[in-house]
Amino acid sequence: MISKYPILALIFILLTSCAAYKTLKYGGIPDQNDYRYFPQRKIVNAKPCFNYFRPNKNYNLGQKIGVTNRDLNPSNINLDSFMNIHKTISFLIIRNDTIIYESYKDNYTDTSLVSTFSMVKPIISTLIGIAIDEGKIKSINDLLVDYLPEFKFKSGWDKIRIKHLLHHTSGIKFTDAQLSPVSDNAEFYWGNHLREAIVKLSIECPPDTKFHYSSANPMLLAAILEKVTGCSVSVYLQEKIWKPLGMEAPAFWSLDRDDEQGIEKAFCCLQARTIDFAKFGRLYLNGGSWNGKQIISKSWVDYSTHSDPSGNNRIFFNNNWGIGPLKYGSFFAIGLYGQCIYLYPEKNITIVRFGKAETSYHPNYWQSVFLQIIDQL
Repeated sequence: MISKYPILALIFILLTSCAAYKTLKYGGIPDQNDYRYFPQRKIVNAKPCFNYFRPNKNYNLGQKIGVTNRDLNPSNINLDSFMNIHKTISFLIIRNDTIIYESYKDNYTDTSLVSTFSMVKPIISTLIGIAIDEGKIKSINDLLVDYLPEFKFKSGWDKIRIKHLLHHTSGIKFTDAQLSPVSDNAEFYWGNHLREAIVKLSIECPPDTKFHYSSANPMLLAAILEKVTGCSVSVYLQEKIWKPLGMEAPAFWSLDRDDEQGIEKAFCCLQARTIDFAKFGRLYLNGGSWNGKQIISKSWVDYSTHSDPSGNNRIFFNNNWGIGPLKYGSFFAIGLYGQCIYLYPEKNITIVRFGKAETSYHPNYWQSVFLQIIDQL
């Protein structure tokens, strides 16, 4: 009967789906402040804190650097003005461990929490690399079902390897229309049954057939990390990265629910200070080494930040890192609305940017902006 009345069908779905209800209640698309609606796990920092050098000298780069972009502002404006008109809430430029530009807007400060969205995915990939370094995972060529046996009897899942999850070439079906309250994307973001949701996923095509960027892949990587480490993803991040890197403050990872079944939204939703995300970038700029200690193998860093187009992986994307321009060996972690950690090894530069909702800010837009800035440094 419902199928004959599409409006009644929609009302039925909205009333029975927690994710659909929350999608409409909280405005449809994700927002920087959504973490306030989710339970969280605290990720504790530890002393000594690593501090970037803050010079007394005023470089005045906000007035000296000009930015031009054909997409949104065709005229030259300075960097300070650019920050004001582009919904940027925090922006850092660090060169040789020295903060040479720092900007915060809209009541955000250097101690405010900012949320990653997909910028967290390279952190998940990094934890997989550390688990391999520690022998908890043998290889990226291991089969998913070797670690998650609950998928053994689901058709097609016995062909998926960890590499496919890292490359988004797993062939898993996932609907990700941002504004749809009944998409898989909405269910993952707003829902409170993520463990059940990933088990219900189905296969769209064999692995290595096509690239399909989706939240399903990092969620399955998170489930594997839980299994091999015997702890939550938050605890593993805390012990392997947050404490060793001397982060300035605790971080918080959003969960789907507030009970023993709660799991991190591993595709998004890690909250921390802007400066601490810069430190994660510094780890990769230094080949996985942190002040003389190898946190993650250099081979993993090198592989992750260089192209591997095998199996229909994207040429300029690997292990959840964006890559390029190749000439300079640059690479970046990118998230919704232009959240970004951009690393430029040739000049030892880190740029970190967080902003509010603006769907027109695509990755290529920000890559162009960052390169313009770097050319003037």
